[in-house]
Amino acid sequence: MQTIEIGIDGMSCASCVGRIEKALKGQQGVRSAQVNLATGKASVEFDQPATSVLLVDSITDAGYQPRAKSADIPVSGMTCGSCVSRIERSLNKMPGMIKASVNLTTQKAFVEFLSDTLSVPRIHQAIRDAGYEPQESDVRGETEEQDKEGIDLRRKVIFAAALTIPVVLIAMGKMVPALEAFYTSALSHRGWMTIEWLLTTPVLFYAGSRFFRSGYVELRHANPGMNSLVMIGSSAAYFYSVAALLVPGFFPAGTAESYFEASAVIVTLILLGRYFEHIAKGRTSEAIKKLLQLQAKTARVIRNGEAVEVPIEAVVPGDRIRVRPGERVPVDGVVEEGESYVDESMI
Repeated sequence: MQTIEIGIDGMSCASCVGRIEKALKGQQGVRSAQVNLATGKASVEFDQPATSVLLVDSITDAGYQPRAKSADIPVSGMTCGSCVSRIERSLNKMPGMIKASVNLTTQKAFVEFLSDTLSVPRIHQAIRDAGYEPQESDVRGETEEQDKEGIDLRRKVIFAAALTIPVVLIAMGKMVPALEAFYTSALSHRGWMTIEWLLTTPVLFYAGSRFFRSGYVELRHANPGMNSLVMIGSSAAYFYSVAALLVPGFFPAGTAESYFEASAVIVTLILLGRYFEHIAKGRTSEAIKKLLQLQAKTARVIRNGEAVEVPIEAVVPGDRIRVRPGERVPVDGVVEEGESYVDESMI
């Protein structure tokens, strides 16, 4: 039985949590699956025939994006195909490993792994345990993707707001008695509706495209959520207004009005909320990273009767750790031998 944590992007409400848990528990071999919306992580306990790859695929099929990293790790000491097979077997059996392939010609191992379960130092340790020596690797993943997500959100918020504000001014301005004469003399009612249509269309289908992509997946799985709610609400206002503009005679007299501003405002405000949420999560992550930097980076593990200094990520349950006076306690455990005083702020 294995337990792994999977970071997940794209969750926005309790419905998302329920959908992901249902998808994970539907995999044969999964014993339990718990998703935390606040941390954006899923904790899964599973056994064969379930694998990390199948769990990641089930989350992707549900319309969400598992957080993963990839790295090219140079490996020295390989001489033949047997070396390649040995390293690949060692890496692919690690909990949280999505894919690992080794190239004898380039002397590199390409790994794709769940960043909330595995880390590069632990992968390095697995390669060492297989009898080979890993070199410094080029990691591409979570931080870069988060930066891209923030930039994309900010760009689309600015774009949507720049078009939504004029739409609102046109729609609301026509209702102000003091301005009604100005609007009527400047352009006809259908002319103003046409301008609203031209301004709203890119807001809905460009800036708000993420809601349509995720909303379609939610509806396809018969499990609507926040994205499908935004998609349906904004689309209803938009297409009703398009019909009122193009075929006003289809509607009873006096009801062929436009609601383009409602569609644009819905998308813009939800995008703005997502952007603020992204900023808040980023600041929280930075705070957690600063706290983690206070943790010990290495531990002295007793192996074969000798204390060997290894990265903290390479410590596994059952290891015996030696802590010298004045050092930080690297991991949780039980004191088996010796005594001393511990500064709890250093734990």
